[in-house]
Amino acid sequence: MDTLTSILDGISALLKAGELMPDFSSPRGIFCAIAWVATLLALGLFIISLFADADTDADVGSDADVGNGDTGFFSVRAVIGFLLGFGWGGFVSIQSSPGILQAVLVGIGVGAVMFVTVAALMKFIYGLKTDGTLKHETLVGLTGTVYVTVPPHGEPGGQVQIAHPNQLLTIAAVQEGDTPLPAQTRVEVVKATSYLVTVRPL
Repeated sequence: MDTLTSILDGISALLKAGELMPDFSSPRGIFCAIAWVATLLALGLFIISLFADADTDADVGSDADVGNGDTGFFSVRAVIGFLLGFGWGGFVSIQSSPGILQAVLVGIGVGAVMFVTVAALMKFIYGLKTDGTLKHETLVGLTGTVYVTVPPHGEPGGQVQIAHPNQLLTIAAVQEGDTPLPAQTRVEVVKATSYLVTVRPL
């Protein structure tokens, strides 16, 4: 506990020394508070996006979707970008000149530039991404490997792994043959629905 207190005191002293301590008793402190809140939000959003993009494999019977809906002009990232620009732009301005109106105008200008830049960048990035929505008809003709033994005569219980262009799929499988297909058997998909593929051995 003492160590944590010492760390917090050290951070507080550092912020005070650099005049970066947010408060609501002065225009400078308000700009600083807005800047730090926006910075923390941006950092948190970045960390969340890392975890959200970490899992690229599709589960059995589910469709993959690489988009996260944050592509609109008034997206969360763009708004945070505006707050970053407004906070830090206004803070730097009021540090060099005490005029509040000037600081507000500078903050709005920098925030607008950040807003448009982030919005355009996110639109460009998501425009480059391919549509990851799995269309089951694209599985027909692909080859894969038996993951869980596929019983004969269309009986359920089997699973296969298929290297789809967008992800590695593990999906339920059946077959019309007379003998079970054990694990590691190479197979080809001859029929596919949203939740099930029919395979034959190669």
